[in-house]
Amino acid sequence: MRHVHRSIILGMALFVALVITGCGPDLKKENEQLKSQVAAAQKENVDLKGQVTSLKADADAMKKQVEDLTKEKQDLEEKLKEAEAKVSAKPGTKPPLKPKKSS
Repeated sequence: MRHVHRSIILGMALFVALVITGCGPDLKKENEQLKSQVAAAQKENVDLKGQVTSLKADADAMKKQVEDLTKEKQDLEEKLKEAEAKVSAKPGTKPPLKPKKSS
């Protein structure tokens, strides 16, 4: 009985070894393909991180530019109000006509 048991175990081990050996080249090929896909994904990830950093810097610069232009607009509106107030304060003068907004 022991001899039969050993034969079954030996047969199963041999079967497993043959299956693994037969699949070896396919597994190696698939493994190489997966390695190249991982490398490509890692490179793309680095590229995308660089793009995100660049876009964040661009967005910050644009926000600063909008803030500067908004401040400049407010300053110009204040100067315009002051100029209109000076003109209307002089007796006998008419305030300048405001240009009509065209749509």
